Amino acid sequence: MKIISIGDLVTDFYYKDNKLVGINGGMTSHNIVANIATMNIPTAVYGVCGDDMAGKIAIKSLEDIGVNIDNIEIIKDLKTRCFHVSYFEKNEKLEFTSKKRCPICNQKNWYEESNIDVEDILKKINIDDILVFDNLNLKNQTIIDKSHNKKMLDLGQYFELDNYKDEEIIEKIKNKFEIINLNERVEKYLKKRYSIKKLEEIYNMFNPKLIIVTRGKKGSDFAFDNTKITKELTNPAEELDSTGAGDAFFSCFISEYIKKDYIIDKNFIDETFEKATKLTKKVVKKLGARGHIQGLYKIKKIKNTCSCQNFELSIRKKIKRCNININNLEIRVINALKSDAYNKIKAIDFLNLKNSIFIGTGGSFAPAKIASKIINDVYGITTLSLLPRDVYYRNNSQVDKAFLFTYSGTTNDLYVSTFAIKNDNKYIITKGEIQKIIEQTKIDKNNIISYRTKTNKSKERGFLSFEGSLVPASLFLKLYFEEKEMNNVEEFIKECINYWKQYFNNNIIKFNEMLENGNQFNIFMGDFTESSAIDLESKIIESGIYNCLVHEKKNFSHGRFINYEHLNNKNSIYLKQKSTSLYEEKLLNYLSNNKALIIESRYDGILCEYDLLVAVQYLIHYIANYLNIDISKPTYTEEAMKIYFYKGNL
Repeated sequence: MKIISIGDLVTDFYYKDNKLVGINGGMTSHNIVANIATMNIPTAVYGVCGDDMAGKIAIKSLEDIGVNIDNIEIIKDLKTRCFHVSYFEKNEKLEFTSKKRCPICNQKNWYEESNIDVEDILKKINIDDILVFDNLNLKNQTIIDKSHNKKMLDLGQYFELDNYKDEEIIEKIKNKFEIINLNERVEKYLKKRYSIKKLEEIYNMFNPKLIIVTRGKKGSDFAFDNTKITKELTNPAEELDSTGAGDAFFSCFISEYIKKDYIIDKNFIDETFEKATKLTKKVVKKLGARGHIQGLYKIKKIKNTCSCQNFELSIRKKIKRCNININNLEIRVINALKSDAYNKIKAIDFLNLKNSIFIGTGGSFAPAKIASKIINDVYGITTLSLLPRDVYYRNNSQVDKAFLFTYSGTTNDLYVSTFAIKNDNKYIITKGEIQKIIEQTKIDKNNIISYRTKTNKSKERGFLSFEGSLVPASLFLKLYFEEKEMNNVEEFIKECINYWKQYFNNNIIKFNEMLENGNQFNIFMGDFTESSAIDLESKIIESGIYNCLVHEKKNFSHGRFINYEHLNNKNSIYLKQKSTSLYEEKLLNYLSNNKALIIESRYDGILCEYDLLVAVQYLIHYIANYLNIDISKPTYTEEAMKIYFYKGNL
């Protein structure tokens, strides 16, 4: 399933006081899917554009935020549609006008009849795709009438309706859309044209599941199931630019409609309105319909022509998300230690527990591992660290407490796997928003251990999380330090971070050769290196750069060496605590004839477990920098996302 916007691409030019400040992709339906793309739902655009620079920008603006562009047709010698938005400061506020002609040269790059290939689009859409339209032109209408998909309509203009008879308009719309979004102008036009007074009458005339009427700062009206709800907007944001606010508002309703299994009721309206208004408050503080998602692209004109006619893109240096995330890691860890999350962990009566399970998946499995080991070491109780699927298929009747590790707070597998465990016996360790988690799980807020604070509320963007692995582990490490009467956990953590940051910044010649020539790693783990090995393997696999084989060091001796000896590529990463056992000496001697990077902690035991978990965060960052890639932003297919978004029985 994906959300598809259909229609010709548009490039928006933005001017302030008659000076071009930047450009971006435009068009209402494409703006809607651009917003949805940031909500972890697969999106795509099926449309056309020219082979000019405006077309390239329109495509780039979608690709840069993760919208699938495989079905955009580029037509040779076609001039891409361009729209011009001009801002002028008046009474200390920005006012704007929008038109199809450039305010500087008065040239117009626009064509009226759509160039989309209707039959080609109908062949390519899947039955579970959801289609988004922002007009009812003849080609769009053909797709609307011939497809059996769920459809959404944002109708912001009414001039095209003037060409049709009353009954023809009804025929174009009735029973064909799940949700219809109107503004006040269109609502007023329909009421006048059909001599009706109530929004409910428009609802009955078109018969969608929901009609929304946006009224700017006044709020919105909703009609569904012969019911009307009016929602007022409280504390409206100071507006810099209102363009795109309606698109973002509607995108939120589409996204939540899907997440709520296509059910519309009062709770859905109340909850989604709150989320949608939060989003629109961000939108109006930025220039441009997509300014809150991505900045305007800077361009420079070529020769003596107007910049709207002949230009090139001013390339800005790309900033890798993984660089941003790793550079902020230390401060995020220290901020979390000072949050209320630690006090909640400390207040748990571990001493009187007998059997506890620690559950995580993906990047959250490693902190579940180390937390389990710490609690076992400190209190001597039986602890298990498990994946959600392992929990789901075992008898948990004797479990005292279950600790669920989820960076986002929305990991459905955790909640499905622990359905038989009472909510009072579950704790969630997360950076998610407490209220959202309560709504999803019905778990008491006192059992939600969130390290999200006012000074530490922003989350890492990207597919891999450094913070999600290290921060929960750090919270339990602080408990370990206090119970063992050790000094200053913050200084220990900072020292670990600085040591490994420098360690991997040095030239590791052998490892560089491994990165250049290999496509597979053997990772050796054991003793107090399990958390780091799990996290390293997870991050390497999730980034899609190498394959990994993980060997428990002693288990390797039971025949796994046979496979190893037949490998063409014997690249190995050996994770090691300070002490070396007799067996380990023999194993290291065996591996020394081949390529092996030994990452050795300066500590033993639990301190080694944590120290090496820090180490692998900087190792994966070192790999990304050496290969010059952003491992936080891997590529993946739409089919893969179907299993990523799966919710239900395991």
